[in-house]
Amino acid sequence: MFKKENRLVPGIKFNNSYFTTVPQFVLKEKKNGLSINRFGIVVSKKIDKRATVRNSIKRFFRNTLRSLYGKMSAGHDILIIVKKGISGKTEEENMLAIENVLRKAGVIRIND
Repeated sequence: MFKKENRLVPGIKFNNSYFTTVPQFVLKEKKNGLSINRFGIVVSKKIDKRATVRNSIKRFFRNTLRSLYGKMSAGHDILIIVKKGISGKTEEENMLAIENVLRKAGVIRIND
């Protein structure tokens, strides 16, 4: 679980934001004008009916984002919507995809 200050609050609109998609997930990013990053992860029942599987997917994304937090520039709202393609990939492939997409979105500083 993220700290309360690092969670997206309900009602955030991602109109006119950076949007990219990979087989595993969709990433939406926009600047929030704060000195912290806020994250949201959505895993629907279409991925898997079992809550334990959905929670383990969320846990994986939270741990990966937490490990990359030191490389991130501050002031971004990030929403990750998981797709069905997540189940066919290994954890290493998913971690690499997350890092590459965040780098492409300009959230991770290039020189790190």
